[in-house]
Amino acid sequence: MHTVLYTKYRALYLCLGLVAPPLAAEPQRIEHVLTDTAPAAPVDGQHSIGQLISRAIADFEQRGRADWSYRVSRYENEEGQISSSIALFEPTKATGQQWTLLSLNGQPPDNKQLRKFAEKKLAETKQKQTENGGQQSFSVKLRDLIQLDSLQLLSNNTQRFHAGFAVYLSQLGAEASQHLQGSLIFDKQQHYIESIEITNTASFSPLFSAEIKEFKLTLDFIKIDAAVLPARQELTMKGRFAFFSTIDEVSTVSFSDYHYVGQ
Repeated sequence: MHTVLYTKYRALYLCLGLVAPPLAAEPQRIEHVLTDTAPAAPVDGQHSIGQLISRAIADFEQRGRADWSYRVSRYENEEGQISSSIALFEPTKATGQQWTLLSLNGQPPDNKQLRKFAEKKLAETKQKQTENGGQQSFSVKLRDLIQLDSLQLLSNNTQRFHAGFAVYLSQLGAEASQHLQGSLIFDKQQHYIESIEITNTASFSPLFSAEIKEFKLTLDFIKIDAAVLPARQELTMKGRFAFFSTIDEVSTVSFSDYHYVGQ
């Protein structure tokens, strides 16, 4: 992938998510067609869809990464070039020792790879702490991603409701975001967002000479006790750059072995 384009989408990918094992059951996906009428009545007998989602986002945002240890599995396929890694995060250790690379492309890492990984993670940690006032936090910004005033109910039952919403991704810009739409699945029993899916409705150009024909971002979440944590993230992009370079990337991140280590 062209370096400029790759850097732009790498930033998008890293900012949109973190963590955990796949959900036990994959919920049914909803049709990517928004209805013309927003729900007039409460969807749980008391609260409106906007109130429920806003509260769920607030609950998610209150959970910091420093409260949990977990294992991270990454997989990337960029135009047929496949890479993978497994890492362990232990927040109770010193800042420069919290991340441990366990596997790189299916093999134990050598000393050089371990050192490079540690340096990269330390730099990322310092940057996130600066952005979040010295605190560790998950980097998903759901309140920015989901346009709350655009939420519309698509289906509703006793267990879950499905909703559609307009999307704005600052990493892509306002014009590109106009060609994106989102849907989410909300668990009414446990009061959290189970999954979010973002897809494109038409081709779009996030920068000069680039055309994205297929874009799909899926975020799954898991609830452990009272904590809502990211569970799986998958990003698919297909298109062209400068008329001759193909964009074809699939990236997934899943986290497992959550252990609460907070006070």
